[in-house]
Amino acid sequence: MAVKIDKLTKDMVGIVGKEHAIGDLASRIVFAQDPQNFDLEDHNIPYVVVRPSTAEEVSQILKYANKEKINVHTHGSGSSFAGLARPKVNCILLDTRRMNKIEVFPERGFFEVGPGAHLAEVEKELAKYNAMLPINLGSQLIASIGGAVSVNTSGHMVDAAIGKPGDFVLGLEVVLPTGKILQTGSESPRRPAGIELTKLFIGSEGLLDIKTKIRMRLVPLSAFQNIVVYYDHVDGILDTVMEMYKQCIPAPVFYEFLDEKSAKIGFQAVGLPEPAGPVSMIRISNVSKAGSDELSKEFLEFLKVGRPAEIKLVTDNKEWTKLWTARAEFANYLFRGGLTWWSEISTRADKLKEAFHEVEALAKDLKSYKNPEFYSYGHIGAPTIHARVFWPTKDISVEDRKAIGLEWRTKTEEINIKYHGCGGEVGLTAGRINSFIRKKYGEGYYEILVKLKNLFDPEGILNKGNLEGWT
Repeated sequence: MAVKIDKLTKDMVGIVGKEHAIGDLASRIVFAQDPQNFDLEDHNIPYVVVRPSTAEEVSQILKYANKEKINVHTHGSGSSFAGLARPKVNCILLDTRRMNKIEVFPERGFFEVGPGAHLAEVEKELAKYNAMLPINLGSQLIASIGGAVSVNTSGHMVDAAIGKPGDFVLGLEVVLPTGKILQTGSESPRRPAGIELTKLFIGSEGLLDIKTKIRMRLVPLSAFQNIVVYYDHVDGILDTVMEMYKQCIPAPVFYEFLDEKSAKIGFQAVGLPEPAGPVSMIRISNVSKAGSDELSKEFLEFLKVGRPAEIKLVTDNKEWTKLWTARAEFANYLFRGGLTWWSEISTRADKLKEAFHEVEALAKDLKSYKNPEFYSYGHIGAPTIHARVFWPTKDISVEDRKAIGLEWRTKTEEINIKYHGCGGEVGLTAGRINSFIRKKYGEGYYEILVKLKNLFDPEGILNKGNLEGWT
C-alpha cells in the first residue's frame, strides 16, 4: 500500500509537534546520508523525519508504524562507517537528538543520559564531577551516546585497558519495536548477575530496541602521561604491540598509530614537521598521578623492544593536541583528495603482524579497480588496523564504487576471519552481516539472530535491512 506522505507527516505532527516533524525533501535527503562512498538512491530517502523528546513519544510513533506497516529507522548522528546509519528502505526516520538530557548523581555513583547527547557534551559534563566517559571516538564532537552504546564501541580506547561501554552500563530505558517501554538493570553500583536484559540491548545495533535513557556508572577521572614514538618501519610498532600482550604489560588507555604515508599527511595538516617514518601516540593512565608517572616510566623502557628511532614524553598540552589531531584528522584530509574505502582489521594479538602485511599486499592486488594507494592507521594497541585504499580522483562510476567497496570489504573480512578477529569498533550488521557474521559464525548463528529479531519486532519495522545485509 502506497504511503501518503502528507497524511503521514500530519499524523507525526500530532505526536511530536509541527516543528519536529520534518517533511521537506532537502532535509529528508540530508538525514538519509552517511559517510559511505555509495550514492544516495530513492529507497534510502525517508518519508518524514521525526524528533521525539520522550520515551512516550517514541512509543506512540512505533505503535503507529506497526499499525500502518511503515518502517522506522533510528538516527543518532549518522556517523557510522558500517552502513548502520543509512536507511535501507523508505521509512519514518526517528532522530534522537532532542533526547539529550544529562543528569549526574554523584551520591548514587551514576549518571543518566538521553541517547541523543553528543559524547563530547557528556564528557564535558562528567569532568565537573571528576569523572570520565569510557568512550572516545574520532567523531566525539558529533557522535551520540545512544549509538555508541548500541554498537558497544569504545573507539580509540583500548579494550584491554578500559573495557567496553557496556561494562559501565547499569541500566536502560528502552522502547521495543512494538512500542512497549521497558526499564532494565539497577541503580546500585553492582550490576545484576545472571540473565538480565540490559546485556542483550547493549550492542544490539538498533535491531531490538530504541534506547531512550542510559544509566552508566561514574568512572573516576584518571591522571595520565602522553608519549609519542617515531619509527623507521611500521614493523617496530607491530612487534611492540604483540610483545605487550605476550608479556602481559598493562595496556595504555590510548595506543594509536599512523603508517609512514598517513603520518606525513596528518602532520602536514596540523603544521608539525614531517616525520621520517610511522608514528605511534600513547596515553598511559592511572587513578593517581604517582601511579601514572610510574607506569609511564615502565612503559617508556618497554617501548625500546620495538627499536624506535625516538621516544618522547609529551608534557606540553598544545604539542599533544597537535599530535592527537594529526591522528584524528588524517582520514578527513585524505578523503578530500579522492576516493577512499575503509576497513577494520582486528586480529588475535599474536597474528597482528601477519595480518597487517597480508592486507597491505591485498591492496596491490584488487581486481575491481587497479593501483590504489594503501594507507593504514588506527587503534593498534587494541589491536585494530584501519586499512584504506585510495585513488586520487573522485571520477569513478557508481558501479565501480560499489564493486570496489564490496571487494575490499569482503576480502578484508576474510583476513579478520583467518586471523581469528572481529569488528571491535563499528558494529557487525548492515554492511558486515554477510561478509563477516555468516561466514565466521555460520548459518545457525545467523538464524538465531533472525529469530531473536522476530521475537522483539514481529512486524519487522525497525531498522529494516541491517540484519538482512546491505551493500
